[in-house]
Amino acid sequence: MKKATLALALLTAASTLPALAQEQGIHQQSTEYEAPTDPLVVKKLDKWRDQKFGLILHWGLYAVPGIIESWQICSEPWIDRDSTSNYEAYKQNYWNYSKVFNPVNFNPEQWASVAKKAGMRYLVFTTKHHDGFNMFDTKQSDFKISNGPFKDNPRADVAKYVFSAFRKEGFMIGAYFSKPDWHSQDFWWPKYATPDRNVNYDIKKYPWRWKKYQDFTYNQISELMHNYGSMDIL
Repeated sequence: MKKATLALALLTAASTLPALAQEQGIHQQSTEYEAPTDPLVVKKLDKWRDQKFGLILHWGLYAVPGIIESWQICSEPWIDRDSTSNYEAYKQNYWNYSKVFNPVNFNPEQWASVAKKAGMRYLVFTTKHHDGFNMFDTKQSDFKISNGPFKDNPRADVAKYVFSAFRKEGFMIGAYFSKPDWHSQDFWWPKYATPDRNVNYDIKKYPWRWKKYQDFTYNQISELMHNYGSMDIL
């Protein structure tokens, strides 16, 4: 069953990653909802729906400036940011928050206790948002919580301890993992501008670069599925 759960999670992630390239005509988009038919998926979804009330916990590098997730480093026109700062300078300043992010009061047991008392029954935790900052000890990137001021803390592998604390309280566990990674040069290639949230180069023209990004993503998901306990949803 553990292998089946792993395969299910990897299949789910692998099948959604190519959607990033839909605008480039690589894949057709579905116009209608397609209900899952895999028995393992259906069984898991039935259990998930029965939980009713849960916690989706967004926590990452964006906590340092106190902004809503990491959208401000995306240059789409609907996103508001400090108008006195050049966009590229703003991005660089944001990346540098990794040098000061030091959550010394990290207490996932308290979070889990409060969530349980509130009647919550599942957790989804952001292992990585679109900014590419990893809240788990990935071996695929140095841009992570365990490589900054918090690295010597015994709980530097934040996601591990979040998942553990909530499992002990009987929660179903979910890992939020962003398919886009704006910090990766294989997604936002410095050779080109970054006009929106999507990959900023033609993946048909540079398939080798896109393949590097696919492998990077697969390896990170594999880490999450192998090293962080049983996952109910990815």
